[in-house]
Amino acid sequence: MKQPIYLNYAATSNYKFESTIQELSHYLEANNNINTNRGLQNSDELGLIFETRVALADFFHAPDPAHIIFTANATTSLNMILNGLLKSDDHIITTQVEHNAVARPLRLLEMQQNISVTYLHCESDGKLDPTQIESLIRPETKVMVMTHASNVLGTILPIKECFKIAKAHGIITVLDCAQTAGFLPIDMETMSIDVLAFTGHKSLMGLSGIGGFALAQNIEKKIDPWMSGGTGSASLSLEQPSFLPDKFEPGTLNTIGILSLKSALKAINTLGLDKIVTHERAITARFLTGLKDLPITILGSVDPAEMVPVVSITSTMFDPGELAQQLFDRYQIITRCGLHCSPLAHQTAGTLKTGAVRFSFGWHTTIDEIDYTLKALKEILSK
Repeated sequence: MKQPIYLNYAATSNYKFESTIQELSHYLEANNNINTNRGLQNSDELGLIFETRVALADFFHAPDPAHIIFTANATTSLNMILNGLLKSDDHIITTQVEHNAVARPLRLLEMQQNISVTYLHCESDGKLDPTQIESLIRPETKVMVMTHASNVLGTILPIKECFKIAKAHGIITVLDCAQTAGFLPIDMETMSIDVLAFTGHKSLMGLSGIGGFALAQNIEKKIDPWMSGGTGSASLSLEQPSFLPDKFEPGTLNTIGILSLKSALKAINTLGLDKIVTHERAITARFLTGLKDLPITILGSVDPAEMVPVVSITSTMFDPGELAQQLFDRYQIITRCGLHCSPLAHQTAGTLKTGAVRFSFGWHTTIDEIDYTLKALKEILSK
């Protein structure tokens, strides 16, 4: 068995496509590090960035490549979006399983801007009933922001149904797809998504430090710039440009990160999302089946068709930190324990005081790795 066994894909995709590694190496060796829009000889850089916008717009069914905005990650994107949209006394609806990338910006806005937040009730497995939304909408409700799937419980939320209700009331919809982009098909139009925040280093299998957001038609007019600075365009003005993508892209872009996204997207499209989903659901199902006879409790959904490849567990025999440490020390299996930057999800699951051990899988996870991990768990938990 190859060591170590990496089972922390919900945090980041440790393994990249070989084609991406080769393309990044070639880029660095060719000394192509030119600052975009800030020099005469940068046509290659401009082409790379535009081609990646085109690829992402096609991938997410965004209305135009210019509506793809590059940032450092989904967290930066969500901060820019929420701070740009929300004003004093606005009301926002979110869920009880949100990652801190949503929960913390909202808490800060509650304290600083006097916005109010309502949390959609979720069952202990992370599921929610969209029909509850109607009763929570107020005249001042401006935004609904939701994660596509919990990074702790794995449960995929009914985004299309929730956002359809929100849109019927003129509410702006924001999706955090950090756990689903590159695993599930996402169509901004059919899913009624106004703003989609994504990160590149998870299932999209790009580098860390690259992410962004995609905007539906005309929604940019409702979002104020939260950051400003040089764009290499309209330099005479001291105001941030109002046109896209420059309105939301101050500073030097992460071109090698953008290249990693372009290359990885090409590989994903060549494979096909259906093939990726089939593989990752199959190994998730195998892992869940193997857990049935072990003295553990599984958090969240246990139906691979209703979840991303994330399985969190607790055991009365070991503290989550101790169990994760034994998996690594004795078997070189890398997981993640604790609260996973999502105390709301743990509170919903009833594990806020203990946390959990999370196993998360990706395209590069093998059946042998799943079986080896199950064998390790059985040995540890049989004592």
